[in-house]
Amino acid sequence: MKNHLIKYCHVLLILCLITGTSAAKDWERIENLKGYWKFSIGDDMEWADPDYDDSSWEKIRVPSTWEDQGFHGYNGYAWYRTKFYMPARYEGYSIKVVLGYIDDVDEVYLNGELIGSSGSFPPDYNTAYFAFRKYPVPLNHINYGSENTIAVRVFDSQLGGGIVNGEVGVYGYTQGMKLSLNL
Repeated sequence: MKNHLIKYCHVLLILCLITGTSAAKDWERIENLKGYWKFSIGDDMEWADPDYDDSSWEKIRVPSTWEDQGFHGYNGYAWYRTKFYMPARYEGYSIKVVLGYIDDVDEVYLNGELIGSSGSFPPDYNTAYFAFRKYPVPLNHINYGSENTIAVRVFDSQLGGGIVNGEVGVYGYTQGMKLSLNL
């Protein structure tokens, strides 16, 4: 049985390579999040609130280290915030937020709700530098046909910090059926 399963997987892999099919292609980028985000050094959990007034915050480019954008040598906590519009036609599809690579630790909030984290913040610090960040979004956390707010809490212990690399965006799995119940 094990040999048949291995052969099946090899055949499936070869077919995917020949046809160019992959599960990743089924995810459509709904919103490209590359560009300028609001940014502030420090740490305040109120900053996750979508109604928080961030109008006085700096703007820095994502993805890129914050050291490359005027925060040379800064190690510690910082927050990023951005807004995006979610078209109503995506309601019922699986959605994920992709933030690529973050140096070192993160928590990601969508409309004030925690949707994912990687690593551990001090005092039990544990880096997640090499972890690729993609977080599934519960359907009830998204404002369809309206604006949404992403807030990212980051801790960096040394060298370059922040949302540093990757195809950041909001993605939807639009090839399958719409969900009527999100487990």
